[in-house]
Amino acid sequence: MARWVEQAVRRRGWNLNPRAALSGLALVGALALLAAFYLALSSKTAVLGRHLQELEAQRAAIVRENAHLRDAIGRAASAQEMQRRALAAGFVTTGTVVFVPVALPDPAVEASPP
Repeated sequence: MARWVEQAVRRRGWNLNPRAALSGLALVGALALLAAFYLALSSKTAVLGRHLQELEAQRAAIVRENAHLRDAIGRAASAQEMQRRALAAGFVTTGTVVFVPVALPDPAVEASPP
């Protein structure tokens, strides 16, 4: 087959230089390798970009859920809700609270031996 290619090239008037043919083949191979690396890199970048979009969507969903939970905690911890739950549990409201002062003994006096 190589002889057939050589005869076809000579008929057209091209001068087939083995060194030039090898250099051209090496150039085509290098360009093909470079194209393969570029495609692999762009493919990897696209996959990572899609993964990043999924993570950002997941983060947004978590932020929304946290906001709903904060709202639920705020409603449950409100004064009206706590009072309603206390009354439902049997607690009653008090009237006026009276504080009675109590005199505490002096600890220095108690610590001395008799």
